[in-house]
Amino acid sequence: MIGNGYHIVAPVCSAEEVKPLIQAGANEVYFGIMPKSWIGKYGCSDFISRRQSEYAHICDYAELSEIAGIVNDCGCTSTLALNARYSESQMPAIFEILEQWENRGGHSVMVSDLEILLWLEGRKSRLTRQLSVMAGVFNRHSVDFFKQMKVSRMVLPRELSMEEIGRFMECSDESIEYEIITMFQKCEFIDSFCGFYHSVDYRAFVDENYTGLKENLPLIFSCDPEYEGHGCQMEFVCKNRKINHLENHDFKTPFCAACSLETLRNAGVNNFKIAGRGYPPELILRATRFIKQTLDNLPLAPAAIRSTYQSTFGSNCCTTNCYYP
Repeated sequence: MIGNGYHIVAPVCSAEEVKPLIQAGANEVYFGIMPKSWIGKYGCSDFISRRQSEYAHICDYAELSEIAGIVNDCGCTSTLALNARYSESQMPAIFEILEQWENRGGHSVMVSDLEILLWLEGRKSRLTRQLSVMAGVFNRHSVDFFKQMKVSRMVLPRELSMEEIGRFMECSDESIEYEIITMFQKCEFIDSFCGFYHSVDYRAFVDENYTGLKENLPLIFSCDPEYEGHGCQMEFVCKNRKINHLENHDFKTPFCAACSLETLRNAGVNNFKIAGRGYPPELILRATRFIKQTLDNLPLAPAAIRSTYQSTFGSNCCTTNCYYP
């Protein structure tokens, strides 16, 4: 653990985004890769890393080397996200990517597929193994199972309550670190149980220089001509309550856990992830600075955190966009 006892993990979509994020306070960057060979065979939906479109990924192996080199020079960490579950025919391509990442100086890999964990162990890979939120670790039995797979960090589900997170930390040992998602994209559905097909191109949402959202946006935009919308765009009702649709307001009023950071730190959580791979780099930078400023100045009154949120994102925070209300 580096920094002031905490670790901020932030997403990048290109090598040029790495250094500015580290300068903004990130201790670790994570990213996905979508090679042209993969796109030619499987398209550019979310099948490779639960993120859709080329824009949300790097696209060639040379950039793996570049990212690893920049991060190594800065004394930080880099993580490749291969956190979907794959078919038998897809596995050779995934194993090739993993070999390239390890050979080019990568540090760790974030996964949810058991076959990857078994393959890494069979190779005695030096890559550190992180367990994605997509794996769905909801109890200590899951933790004990994945510890046998040599997983050293687990991203806890967004659906856990503060009390449940506290119980995880009470039972934790030094062999496992836990990571909490603190910014962006808190879907009403449970990540690890989601089987919906996604095909959104985030470039449609913002102007070229990211001074803000484009006007008159559709609810979502897809680069797939056959795509008719996320399954989560359908109208659902649960206990007489309509489930919220995915909307563009996550750019203007981001989902956030800043007011819970003090409680999480006191419980022993040290790894804080910013979601949003594919979001505008400037927005990710703002979020990184915001989370770092909050962590550096704890304890903070909620009013002070809300004031910083407003000055950072240009809008007042909203209780419906709070990770742990």
